[in-house]
Amino acid sequence: MPLNPAPWLVTQVPDPALALRRQMLVSSLIKYVAEIQEIEGGDAFKFRRSELLIRRIADYLVFEEQYSPQLTFVLVSEPKDGAVWLQVRGGESEKEHIRTAYMPHQMRVTPPA
Repeated sequence: MPLNPAPWLVTQVPDPALALRRQMLVSSLIKYVAEIQEIEGGDAFKFRRSELLIRRIADYLVFEEQYSPQLTFVLVSEPKDGAVWLQVRGGESEKEHIRTAYMPHQMRVTPPA
C-alpha cells in the first residue's frame, strides 16, 4: 500500500533523525489499519487487536505527544478482545494532515452514520 509522501501529521520535526523515527512509527501502524471513519474533529483508525500493535501505538503516541501537542489521541478498545480504535483529533486545519499521514491512497473514509 503506498503511503502519501508526507509522513508527519502536523508539525514537521527539524531533526532528520526524528523525522525518520516518525515515518517509521507511522509506517509500522498504517499497514494494520482495517478501517477509517471520519469523526468529529478528526478520524478514527480501526486495528485488529494484537499486543505488538498496542505497543507500537503506545510508542507512536509518546512520540507525537512531544511534537504535535495540538492533536488529541484516544484509544478505544472494543469488548471481548475486539478491535482497537485510535481516534486522532485536531483543529479544522489539522484534519487534512491527519488523513494524509495515515491513509493509503486506496482507502476511503467512512462518513459518520
